[in-house]
Amino acid sequence: MDNLFNHIFSKIIVKIRAVLGALVGVGVLLQIFLGESGLAAGAFRDIHATIGLLGIVVTAGYLIMNGRNKALAAIAAAVLLITVVQAVMGLSLYGWLRLGIPYRALIESHRGTAYVLFALGIAASVVAVIIRRRSKATS
Repeated sequence: MDNLFNHIFSKIIVKIRAVLGALVGVGVLLQIFLGESGLAAGAFRDIHATIGLLGIVVTAGYLIMNGRNKALAAIAAAVLLITVVQAVMGLSLYGWLRLGIPYRALIESHRGTAYVLFALGIAASVVAVIIRRRSKATS
């Protein structure tokens, strides 16, 4: 019975990891779309901000779920850090925080780090696939 429970539990954990990873990826792509289309500064500003703040929670969950693998945890930690930086810059663009950065520079920084998140997301996906293949080869 213990083996069955452990097997089911491990399958659930794998699914949660995959769902969180997919949410992070889709969230980054959606955020880039909203930003590049100009919707993030207009009608969808609050939605863009909400997705960004929820991204912190989802990315933290992804980090927690993948904490045992050092490579994936390192990438997830970098993604979490940059997501928090993005949220801080976004709140500054909202006018809620004063960072002392000129508005145009803040916009360009916010935009640029979105693409860094995109690249790190691809790296995390590649590392996750490699880890999954290695674990299947050894089991």
